[in-house]
Amino acid sequence: MKILNDEDILKSNVDTISQFYILDYLKKNLNVSEFKIYLVDSNKIKVTDKNDEVLYFSYDKEDKNVVYEEEIKELDRTMEM
Repeated sequence: MKILNDEDILKSNVDTISQFYILDYLKKNLNVSEFKIYLVDSNKIKVTDKNDEVLYFSYDKEDKNVVYEEEIKELDRTMEM
């Protein structure tokens, strides 16, 4: 997980197109200077406020919109045989 500094946020310096769309959404809808913003993976950004409350944002490629959730849904890596 990588934290974005003010310059990264200002220049939209992210790794993927999905992250770019998410960050653009956050910049339009939040005062991003009030939050800590982390790149979690290629399609997820974590936002933490001053009370350490967390939201995770991801980009839905099919619907072409940003969605959020309070917790990351863990992938079930077990396989049935």
